[in-house]
Amino acid sequence: MKAPENANELFTEFITKKKFIKQPYPNYYPGIADEKMRPIFTEKINQVATDFKIVAESEKPTDEKYQEKIGIGLSKFADIYLELDTEDRERVCMYFEELMDIVGLESSNGQLNKFMHGFDPMEKPKEKKWTDSHGNVFIEKGTEVSIIPAIYKQTGKTYKVFLYNETTENIGIIEDLIIKPREFKVFNLSDTDTLTLSNGVKFMFGETSGLEVEDKKSQVSGLGGKYLTDYGVTNEIDFAFVIVPVGKGD
Repeated sequence: MKAPENANELFTEFITKKKFIKQPYPNYYPGIADEKMRPIFTEKINQVATDFKIVAESEKPTDEKYQEKIGIGLSKFADIYLELDTEDRERVCMYFEELMDIVGLESSNGQLNKFMHGFDPMEKPKEKKWTDSHGNVFIEKGTEVSIIPAIYKQTGKTYKVFLYNETTENIGIIEDLIIKPREFKVFNLSDTDTLTLSNGVKFMFGETSGLEVEDKKSQVSGLGGKYLTDYGVTNEIDFAFVIVPVGKGD
């Protein structure tokens, strides 16, 4: 990289200008909340400008060298990061971007995004993959989870299915059997059978996957993690669900 011929003049102009003051639209900034912090913030930014100037005047300025200075500069705000509100963080990033424009640096290598948001939105989330006791494969990428159901062959095997009624109505099963509100029952369900509730919900084992739920009105929520303990689900249970009001299921 080669800095423009007037880079020295631009750096001097940047360092001498008053910073963290109120700005009008379109780059609105209300000004720093605590005036006592303004000279401290200004010094930190000006030091970055000085570091950029040194790199620009070196024999071989590179993207990596500027990005290293960005990292060092941002680290100077670490001790006061939690005190910075959104507007102040945006203003800090804008000053860094001004310095990048002076030397023609196109990317901070994600460092400004991480400083602004606590993460780099351009960074691909790491993939986590695991298989549960039923053979279902879970793939987690950031906030998205994909499920690849296990290939299931019906053999007549029986599973224990826990159902908790979190509605205000009785839920009928067969004949006189009901689950009262705030009550649970455990069913020994064969993988060749279908468990049908009076509210239209059905539990059955598919031809190619494990337990499936027919829930047209969104009345079923699966239980996992700490909720198993909260609802008193024992270790012998294979599948656990809560029946909730219409539209509240997952």
